[in-house]
Amino acid sequence: MADYLHGAYGVISTAGTKVAAKSPNAIVYIGTAPVQTIAGGADNVNKPILVTDIAQARKALGYSEDWDKYTLCEAMHAHFELGGVGPLVLINVLDPERHKAAQGGTRSLKAENGRVVLTDMEDAVLASVKVAGKTAGKDYVAAYDQKKKTVTLTETDKGALGTDELEITYDLVDPGKVTEEDVVGATDGMGLNTGVYAVANVYQETGMIPSFLLAPGFSCMPEVHAAMQKAGSKVNGHWDVYMLCDIPIVDDGGEAVTLEGASAWKKKNGYACVNETVYFPLARGTDGKTYHLSTLAAANLQKLLIENDGIPYKTASNTACPIIANLYLGESAKGRVYDDRMINEALCKNGIASAAFTGGRWAIWGSHSADYDQSEEDDVNISETNRMMLYYISNDFQQRRTRNVDQPMTKNDIESIVAEEKARLDALVKIGALTYGTVTLSATEDRNSDMMRGDWTFAFEVTTTPLAKSLTALVNWTDEGFITYFN
Repeated sequence: MADYLHGAYGVISTAGTKVAAKSPNAIVYIGTAPVQTIAGGADNVNKPILVTDIAQARKALGYSEDWDKYTLCEAMHAHFELGGVGPLVLINVLDPERHKAAQGGTRSLKAENGRVVLTDMEDAVLASVKVAGKTAGKDYVAAYDQKKKTVTLTETDKGALGTDELEITYDLVDPGKVTEEDVVGATDGMGLNTGVYAVANVYQETGMIPSFLLAPGFSCMPEVHAAMQKAGSKVNGHWDVYMLCDIPIVDDGGEAVTLEGASAWKKKNGYACVNETVYFPLARGTDGKTYHLSTLAAANLQKLLIENDGIPYKTASNTACPIIANLYLGESAKGRVYDDRMINEALCKNGIASAAFTGGRWAIWGSHSADYDQSEEDDVNISETNRMMLYYISNDFQQRRTRNVDQPMTKNDIESIVAEEKARLDALVKIGALTYGTVTLSATEDRNSDMMRGDWTFAFEVTTTPLAKSLTALVNWTDEGFITYFN
């Protein structure tokens, strides 16, 4: 029996027919944030939060420079502060109620000028701070300073905190208790979604289509990667998601993953999905920080999306990334210099993207989808933008055409839809996003039966614009120049 359809849908086919157009792209990150430092931050667990700038992000989820503990902060910094681009949808999986340290904290301090300042409080749960014999909100209020990592208790009325030494207690979070299972999460299929599966909540809670999915710090874990692939396939029955993932620099056994060994790790662990680009290794920044290349690539990609009206026909590959000082494969590899020839041979030709010093600057380097290698090359996986464009066209059609659902479909309506969609494809051809695009009503005998049931299918035929993978100058010596001596 055919699937029951009610709504606007898109189907991706890389053989023959392909599908088309334009939508509000959301770059979705899943990870951990210091929500324990924010008043009401515990409400922002397993919940998509749409943020447009660093101030919004800090207010909703907190901020920390310790990106190993709080992975979403790297994305905040890379997009908002380095790239000046947004918005982002952030899903935090750290729960201050569940991921607590076994031992809390205690301090004995006196109030000075009606205030008590507690230092080194980044991991403290703000809502749990208690003063013995005093009532929060009545005798004092607590506030966290993200820059100083301090909690300040300020008395509400003069003398409320007294002059005696105060016994202060608080809970601490332990981000190390966040497991793969927490990041993977779960779904009951009835709207309760956690972890990676909370991507299903993005569209309804933010109004944004989840077009790109990342989990730096966790996507290098095969279980998380597999969940991203599963949860990102036809989100809500509609949206096609493209993933940017990382290969770890250390494997599960504690062994270093080398430049030469990255390809074998990728194949062994199934990082070869058609809808992803995988990155290796990490990058050491000019600021001394360590970055995931997936994050830096996503920030550059978002800049291109903003410049090109949300149309993903330009790759982040070969876009400048001045924050990079060198590639980072761990302290044991310190001092090594990896040129673009090495990157191409070990990584790019095996469907792994990276970064390279080329053209006189550091740049994101590698534009193949992860299912690419020289023996598995096809017309689509040769460039990540091919798949991104197919997803963009399908997602956009569904977003726009939903309003036509349950309306009468006359011959004029069909002709109008075809004409409008063709005009959009023509516009994509004009700007160079496609080299060819056409759309027709799919009208076979089977389709005629579908039409009687109200299921209308429009067939898009599109050719994406190829990228210039290489440019070669063929330089020959000639003796023609000697003729000038005799003229």
